Amino acid sequence: MADELPDATRPDVTRPDVTQWHERTVERSLRAARERAISRGDKFISAAGELLRTTGKTDFTVQQVVDRSGMSLRSFYHHFATKDDLLLALIEETVHRYLADLRPRIAEEPDPVEQLRMVLLTSFRNPESGDPANRGLVLFHWHLAESRTEEFIATLSPQVDLIAEVLEAGVARGRFRTDIGVKALATMVTNMLISLLDMRILGVDLTDEPVTAEDVVRWCLAAVAPQPG
Repeated sequence: MADELPDATRPDVTRPDVTQWHERTVERSLRAARERAISRGDKFISAAGELLRTTGKTDFTVQQVVDRSGMSLRSFYHHFATKDDLLLALIEETVHRYLADLRPRIAEEPDPVEQLRMVLLTSFRNPESGDPANRGLVLFHWHLAESRTEEFIATLSPQVDLIAEVLEAGVARGRFRTDIGVKALATMVTNMLISLLDMRILGVDLTDEPVTAEDVVRWCLAAVAPQPG
């Protein structure tokens, strides 16, 4: 009969191998799997952050992370190959949240000089700078610089890129110096800022006169200002 439904147990050789419903089904399946993976990964990252805040150190074990998360050890190793991978993800999440909050506020400010001032003040006055977890993350970050250099660079790239964008806009308007390349300027500003933040978080005071956020702003704005002659 012409109206008879096709036999589901017998392949239809006239149909293309992949149809649109196949693609939609696979897409939904992959999207659901991705969301589950991210959700479970977030639980491990949150657990690691909680353990860091307890001691300020990264010497906790994978099993402690698993116990704190309420997930399984098998699930942990499905998401992260090692504890270092987990800590790397925690740093990436921290940077992502910081920039996701900062970028929209910068976009509302038309003046590149004020944009740079905002970046510097926000970074140096970060309310989380007193969080015990940050001490552990700073120590791990420097460990990462030696053991996994490319990934260390990748964690800093988003902030370097943001500063470079601000500097490039300022150069185009004649507000910043042009005798040093934008990328080099962005690198130097980022290095100075991170070094000062790390020393503050680790409690290392080179003199009895602490560096303030206003000092950082004055120093950087003078460093990137147009040069005479």
